[in-house]
Amino acid sequence: MLRNFFKITLRNFLKNKSYVFINILGLGLSLACCIVGYLNWKFAAEYDQNHANHEKIYKIHINKDVQGRNVPYGITPLALGEVIKDQITGISHYSRYTSSGLILKKDLNVFNRDIAFADEGFFEMFSFPFKYGNKEAFLDQSKVILSTNTSNSYFGEGVDPTGEIVTIIDEDGNQYPMTVGGVLNPFASNSSVTFNAITRFDNYLKIRELENTNWSRFVGATFVMSEGGYPQNLAEDLNNSYVNIQNEAREDFLVSNYYLVQLTNLGKIAESIRSNWLNQPPPPPAVITPLIMAFLMLLIACFNFTNTSIAISSKRLKEIGIRKVMGSNRKQLIFQFMGENLLLSFMAMVVALGIAYFLVPAYSAMWDFINLDLNLSTDREIYLFLGGLLITTSVIAGGYPSLYISAYQPVNILRGSLTLGGTNWFSKILLGMQYLLTIIALISALAFSNNADYQNNYDIGFEKNNIFAVRVENQSEFDRFYNLTNQMPEVEQAVGTTHHISWWTYGRTLKSEENEVEAEMMNFSLDYQDIMNLQMVDGRYFDSEISDSDRESSIIVNEAMVKEFGWEKPLGKIVNIDDSTRLTVIGVMEDFYMWGFFNPVQPSAFRLADNDNMNFVVLKSSMGQTEFRDLMEEKWYEVAPNTPFNAEFIDEELAGTEMVNKNIMKMFQFLGLLALVLSSIGLYTLVSLNIIKRVKEIGVRKVLGASIGQILVLMNKQFFWLLFIFAIIGSALSYLAIDALMASIFSVYQAISLFTVVAPFILLMVIAVVIASGRILRTATRNPVDSLRYE
Repeated sequence: MLRNFFKITLRNFLKNKSYVFINILGLGLSLACCIVGYLNWKFAAEYDQNHANHEKIYKIHINKDVQGRNVPYGITPLALGEVIKDQITGISHYSRYTSSGLILKKDLNVFNRDIAFADEGFFEMFSFPFKYGNKEAFLDQSKVILSTNTSNSYFGEGVDPTGEIVTIIDEDGNQYPMTVGGVLNPFASNSSVTFNAITRFDNYLKIRELENTNWSRFVGATFVMSEGGYPQNLAEDLNNSYVNIQNEAREDFLVSNYYLVQLTNLGKIAESIRSNWLNQPPPPPAVITPLIMAFLMLLIACFNFTNTSIAISSKRLKEIGIRKVMGSNRKQLIFQFMGENLLLSFMAMVVALGIAYFLVPAYSAMWDFINLDLNLSTDREIYLFLGGLLITTSVIAGGYPSLYISAYQPVNILRGSLTLGGTNWFSKILLGMQYLLTIIALISALAFSNNADYQNNYDIGFEKNNIFAVRVENQSEFDRFYNLTNQMPEVEQAVGTTHHISWWTYGRTLKSEENEVEAEMMNFSLDYQDIMNLQMVDGRYFDSEISDSDRESSIIVNEAMVKEFGWEKPLGKIVNIDDSTRLTVIGVMEDFYMWGFFNPVQPSAFRLADNDNMNFVVLKSSMGQTEFRDLMEEKWYEVAPNTPFNAEFIDEELAGTEMVNKNIMKMFQFLGLLALVLSSIGLYTLVSLNIIKRVKEIGVRKVLGASIGQILVLMNKQFFWLLFIFAIIGSALSYLAIDALMASIFSVYQAISLFTVVAPFILLMVIAVVIASGRILRTATRNPVDSLRYE
């Protein structure tokens, strides 16, 4: 039985090689996209689950009281971890965790590195397997644990650096020699906790000159591990014992309560947490869009499979009739056709895996924050996904053709009175759905392309071209580098500043009368407005003639702050910071999009920077970016040979918006192209079958005097109106869906224009008419004698 099954299947595949090839390729491409979409979803869904104790680890968060409203924060008081260690029961391990960008030096290798600090329970809680050394080395305050990448950078690949001496250098140039105690295996990037090197938290206290009992300073996280589920008693004890202590230490930062979040849930709430100093998962658009794209592509490929299967069933009529006469029942025929569909889908899956091995790394390279890995040898779950996807695809694509074809009556087949399948209402609806999805893909690609151009040309509120910022570690470095670059002819303008747009802010609560607003704060220098082209919409900027007064008592707010406070006349308003600093609003600055267009402009306020507290040298030059960067790096090492060069063009910092736009556009362009090709093949197939049924009719019409144009109109009419209606529906759905998608991603975007909808619509209809007319024209121009002899 199986032998006959495979023999019949092979014969059928060989007789319809072109259709088989098209279906395998179409399904293979769509299944490859499904694999990418699955891995992408899994990367986000399994955030932080690479740690064996992920269900037992909890992170302490705080709610800050802002006008009676709880605002969640991810940071915690530095002293909290120390007190819960000794005074609260119900937890097996705890660890504070925070990181700093510090210099790590080994001989001539000097780089800025993200160095983390944690308490001794860290490696008991988190799963970071060691490549060299062991976790006992972490108990020694004089040792540091390196990541694989950091170890390779300083010592080379395959070298065990344990016992080697490296030096941590802080912003003031103080040096702290450390012994390498171990090297970690490469760890998952979908984790809230990642670092280049890690050492004991005691070293953080030493470097920052802090006491363990300091309640006024915050750390990035305080983790606890509970063996008995959610530690309710810990939450209660924290709120009963430590809220008042914290509020007495920081009257400007009043905590309303503490609460705990399970490690596995951190990624889900990351976007809603303020002062979240840990890694965050990919933004929802980067997770949702590939899934939508993969689903649409799979539907299009399945619809095309269904239509072509029904269309080529005409070649198997005698086979079906004879098999039924010889005793085959419908179930056996369904088994035969479903088996063929399953085998074809399996072949498509093999092709999909081959494509996915190239597509997965290409997709990962599109994003800075996503690292996908297709590993069939270690990922057992993917086999369940692939098996489910294979069965689902076989049923969706081949279920209806199997039922439809097996229902042919043998009497009608053998008598020759059976009407050939392929142009029934179901096939036409499937073709219409293909075109509906195609128009959605084409409009989406054009919409995101237009939006990318719109946002690139949008006035973001500050100068983003040719602005180069160099981070300095101390005032001495600033003075030397500023004095050097300010004299260079290649530098058009040089200014110093404490904070720089898109690089560094700090948060404060501003109070005005009875209202409180959480604000992003920045301290700008006197010349910063000019180099960044910041616009004032009311009042004035800081004045050099009264700079001391402005530094002590003046503040500038943005338009979002004015709106948040509900001020009609903001100038002269009094705001308080920390209940002790009283400032007068002297100006309103135009809103600027500091972090791109993903989120609305936040209420912000600006103060005049201290001249002896400069963290950046901001330069403007019309040189090419590569040449100017190389030149500045060369000059930097002339004045600071032992400090890594840390600098960026501001448009590089703002590249996130452009990257999302560009990548979504690429995905929809790929989807649109594939959908267009598959839909065109489906249309060509149905038109061809329709012509086969009507060859004699075309011949008779020509004999009776019908022109080729009349025949073209007659044969095209049913398909044109079908596709026209579905394309109209697809255009309407596109308008609503794409606008909603844009709004979920960006706070500023270009609304879909009439051209964005009409242009793909016209293109699709023209292509459909050309394909159908070309196929009809071949038959219509034949000699009617040949047509009447047909069959």
